[in-house]
Amino acid sequence: MNTRDRYTPWLRLIRLPNLLTVPGDPVAGFLLASSGAPHLCAPLALAAAAGASLCLYAFGLILNDLMDVETDSRERPERPLPAGEITVPQARMAAVAMALSGLNLALGAGRPALLIAAALAGVIVLYDAALKRVPVLGLCAMGLCRGLSLLLGAVAARPELFSHPVAADVPVFIAAAGLTLYVIGFSAVAKRETDSEKPQGRVRWLPFIALLLVLPFLIGTLSAQKRFDAFTPTVYVFLMVMALMRAWLLGGLMYRLQPVPVTVGGHIRNLLMLQACFCVAAGSQGLLPAAFFVLLSFLFARLAARFYSS
Repeated sequence: MNTRDRYTPWLRLIRLPNLLTVPGDPVAGFLLASSGAPHLCAPLALAAAAGASLCLYAFGLILNDLMDVETDSRERPERPLPAGEITVPQARMAAVAMALSGLNLALGAGRPALLIAAALAGVIVLYDAALKRVPVLGLCAMGLCRGLSLLLGAVAARPELFSHPVAADVPVFIAAAGLTLYVIGFSAVAKRETDSEKPQGRVRWLPFIALLLVLPFLIGTLSAQKRFDAFTPTVYVFLMVMALMRAWLLGGLMYRLQPVPVTVGGHIRNLLMLQACFCVAAGSQGLLPAAFFVLLSFLFARLAARFYSS
């Protein structure tokens, strides 16, 4: 077995395209929390938070497949664990290694970041062990994981975010809430992806509605706080429209024309556009990270053609 064949099952197990969407959560939270206060920015803390988020995301994906081995054997026998490409003991060891690595990296961003990371790990375990099949709570747990990931970056920038919140922190919580609601929305769509018939109800519009509620509200809040300079509002509005258009198409025309898992993958890809919006919302220092996340969305599309996202 060559090196490529050896690692491909692992890349499928951790949903390689999805990993591209993970660091943007803590990066956006970090930039929003440190907006207007450059002295608070600590690149090492940001790197530690992003690394912790990546490790914990991989931990959640591996744990999810471990819990679903029997179900996947019936419904998705081609996946790495039921296909025998990765053994259950190997996956267990990898899950433990990812969890411990995530918590250790979070400690490098400070004790508050470690507490958020521990809460994130707890929600992941709770979801995979108990809440996955609970209709509403399971969806909320999925969304909360992403919201906590954004807050992980925020407390890396401002450890006192929860103990001494200020008015400038409001955009951080709006972004975390928006990210949570958007993930709840497309997770509700993904919940029915294995049904023999494609669901045709209003659930498919939930991701679009979440963005329509949050993104204009965020720019309104930032404008009221006079946090924007002369140029960034134009960029923000452009990215906001792109994110909304994509979510609208995924709920409408594209939903009718393509399988549900492909639609869910499109929503996951749209997370990069949402993260770009949040970065620009932090001010001019977020323009470069935002451009990077927009470019990552094109790489996501290339990888999604080979590795499943949903």
